[in-house]
Amino acid sequence: RILMRVVQPYANHNAGQLAFGPDTMLYIGWGDGGFKDDPKGHGQNPLTLLGSMLRISVEADPSGKPYSIPKDNPHVGDARYAPEVWAIGFRNPWRYSFDPAGRLIVADVGQDRLEEIDIVEKGANYGWNVREGFHCFEPKENCRTTGFRDPIYEYGRKEGQSITGGYVYTAAEIAALQNKFVFADFVSGRIWAIALPADAQAKVDAVYTLGKWPVLISTFGRDAGGNIYAADFGSGTIFRFAKR
Repeated sequence: RILMRVVQPYANHNAGQLAFGPDTMLYIGWGDGGFKDDPKGHGQNPLTLLGSMLRISVEADPSGKPYSIPKDNPHVGDARYAPEVWAIGFRNPWRYSFDPAGRLIVADVGQDRLEEIDIVEKGANYGWNVREGFHCFEPKENCRTTGFRDPIYEYGRKEGQSITGGYVYTAAEIAALQNKFVFADFVSGRIWAIALPADAQAKVDAVYTLGKWPVLISTFGRDAGGNIYAADFGSGTIFRFAKR
């Protein structure tokens, strides 16, 4: 059955992942709808489903709607927001996952300068298209900062051009990777790991470089044992992280 339909005004920034959280709710990431600079202003429009992380129940609503709104969603009953919205202010949350503590970790693909990782909290606004990463986007200087959450980490164009979010590694094989969040860049083929901070608003400074490969990492996977896998969009190959 079809749960949801959303009109996309352009052909890119559609995001595309679905993930059930540890709370059994379905989290849906929608990009801002495409083109450049978010011309429709979806990132900061709380009434649209675009540019947002949504949270729904897959149980049908008694009214006949194919899904229902969890009663503890942050904006239930607030006419200024779509009730499905969990958080807003995203450009293209292409891949995301939940850490062992149940926190939602989103890798948001940037535009001209920066890629970012957010620990997404209930009802928060992550700034696009006023901000990109820790910095102003529009206007370029002296932009509004109040009411926005910063990412925990960003990187620029010298490192890559399109972030692919991954998972926290919890397997036993690679001791140095245990409890670290692994992610990559689709364009540069670089892979990194970071220790997620306890504070969702703390900035990460220590980054571990795992290497650079001639692959286009479009997505990650994780098995029941906590092993992490990476998929190469170019060759169709799936790789498993293993100890050398």
